[in-house]
Amino acid sequence: MLITCLRHATAEPHADPMADAERALVKKGKDQVVRVAEFCRKHALLPAMLYCSPLRRAQQTAKLLHTHLPDCPAIEVVDWLSLGADPHAIIAELKILAAAGVNDVWLVGHEPAMSGLVARLIDADDDSILIKKASLTRVQADFSNSAAGQLLWSIPCALMSVK
Repeated sequence: MLITCLRHATAEPHADPMADAERALVKKGKDQVVRVAEFCRKHALLPAMLYCSPLRRAQQTAKLLHTHLPDCPAIEVVDWLSLGADPHAIIAELKILAAAGVNDVWLVGHEPAMSGLVARLIDADDDSILIKKASLTRVQADFSNSAAGQLLWSIPCALMSVK
């Protein structure tokens, strides 16, 4: 299975009394997602399935990707990508999808779950992976055996050239 992780783009800072779940993308974050979409279009990167956390900033990230990337599939909001998600629980959901024949998923979520997920998939220490905001990271995982997955690439938004 190809698993592409997209951490949500830059959002409003933590502030009371705003609930964390309601934090929205700021202009920089919106621009980041447009850049990601342009990069994906330029390099023929297209999700087969697009799963997203229910939090506002993740949904906005997924929606902007969907809007600016032609033929991007509809977004499926799933609780298993919520803030504080357990990477083991995410892997359990990915195994269910793989068993159903799904072989290419994109996940829009949060830290530290995104980095933790990638670390577990490639059998690395949790602190050895750091996924920046609006960055794409792709892993190839084979859930039919116990071998570690392979980190194929990780590209921070700041390095995504769209010229």
